[in-house]
Amino acid sequence: MPKIFSDEYRNELRLRLLDAGFLMLKSGGLSAVNIDQLTMDSYIAKGTFYNLFENKYEFMYHMMIHERNRAKEKLLSFLNDCGKITKDSLRTYLSWLVAENPNVFAYLSEGEKKRLISVWADRYIEDENNDKKTMHMLISLLEKPAENPDWQLACNYMKLIAGSLTMKNVFISEYFDEMIDALISNTVDLLCL
Repeated sequence: MPKIFSDEYRNELRLRLLDAGFLMLKSGGLSAVNIDQLTMDSYIAKGTFYNLFENKYEFMYHMMIHERNRAKEKLLSFLNDCGKITKDSLRTYLSWLVAENPNVFAYLSEGEKKRLISVWADRYIEDENNDKKTMHMLISLLEKPAENPDWQLACNYMKLIAGSLTMKNVFISEYFDEMIDALISNTVDLLCL
């Protein structure tokens, strides 16, 4: 990347590309994420893109991380004046996650998911320690956590919500929203008094 780009501009450009790429992904899956179109829309040279991201698969990996970070930032926006999240705020946040659906995998075909995971193999691993860390962080932010919150079951409920959004077509459509609401309620009830 040319030396004329400051670190701040470089980071801003990365974020703009990731956001624009996610919009492309949401509109048509992995094949809709077109590097030529991204660079043209961003008024940058294709070489500049490849100075920021090694290839499309690395770009998708960073997109996934970016969307996870955006979801964490949104969670923190629900902190009250005491730095805690109320039961109602947790419910609202989980509903936001459903509506916004920042899960990259929700917009991929099964073949695209397998291809990405195989390319990311050493970096993308489901990790129970990460699940534990994330859930304990969430519980520590709750205004009134349950006495002994079952973080593992709550984590599975949250994964069920995310998974359901990626496979929406396998569910009875007229009961989908009711199912998601029940999963959100169960998650909130497991974690909060």
